[in-house]
Amino acid sequence: MNRTNKIWNADESIAIDENQLLAYLEGRLSSEEQHRLEEVLESDPFLNDAVEGLAEIKDKEQLKQIAAQINQQLRRQIKNRKAHRKSRTRLTEHWGWLYVLIVLGLVLMAWWVIKLMEQ
Repeated sequence: MNRTNKIWNADESIAIDENQLLAYLEGRLSSEEQHRLEEVLESDPFLNDAVEGLAEIKDKEQLKQIAAQINQQLRRQIKNRKAHRKSRTRLTEHWGWLYVLIVLGLVLMAWWVIKLMEQ
């Protein structure tokens, strides 16, 4: 199974497969699987709200399109956040080196002033 087809919860052991969620909304799950999924929904209010919203959609074929669109948007947001985080890290590294150089310069200037005062 492709990792991008899973809807991750905070606990990876209760990750929900996109196809499993769609089967739940269409009523195609066994009672045992349905019970397990409902337990997961009770433990995650955000996911529960999302499923309730999807359940209100009348056209069940539209669910697949909506799920694919949401997954595409999430992948794009994650990609943008990773790129932003990388650029921010590089910027922070440069500032760190600048601070080190400034502190080193101040220490050298203080040492030089002390040596001048001793003479």
